[in-house]
Amino acid sequence: AAASAAAEAAAEASAASAVSRTPEQAAAAAWAWWRSIGSPTRVLAPMVNQSELAFRLLARRHGAQLCYTPMLHAANFASDEVYRQDNFDPHPSDRPLVVQFCGDVPATLLAAARHVEARCDAVEINCGCPQGIARRGHYGAFLLDEPDLIVSMVSLLASQLSVPVLVKMRTVRSREEPAAGEGVEGEGA
Repeated sequence: AAASAAAEAAAEASAASAVSRTPEQAAAAAWAWWRSIGSPTRVLAPMVNQSELAFRLLARRHGAQLCYTPMLHAANFASDEVYRQDNFDPHPSDRPLVVQFCGDVPATLLAAARHVEARCDAVEINCGCPQGIARRGHYGAFLLDEPDLIVSMVSLLASQLSVPVLVKMRTVRSREEPAAGEGVEGEGA
């Protein structure tokens, strides 16, 4: 356990030294990463309480080219070591791997992502969950009415992380209204 904690601390220190990037640099790096992993067409989407390591490895055995962790609560992940240990289970053969977080505080999302950036290939912000718990927790699809908040989350993460930042979104706007996706693309997602 001590060796694991030391390795995690070293990974986090290395990740924390990431150089600030412009939105254009972050977006270019994200697309380069996507091409570098072969532009996967068989992806295991994040599933709460389902896409843990054993299931991801099974999915990879049956052709998944990219896997996601279950949705993780950024506030819990950032502040609770037990939550991190219980909910993040990286393995060398489980790559490429995207870690998905939900939350609505940019600094908290960044703090959570710092714990995993050296042990995953990308971080995703969940702006797509339509469940009632997402409404109560102020995350997921219920952030789509607040595009400035989404943009601020993406901007901070994309400029500070060494891995690409992705955003899961639902299309819910009419054609007459601007989509929240336009703002996040401009910030490096």
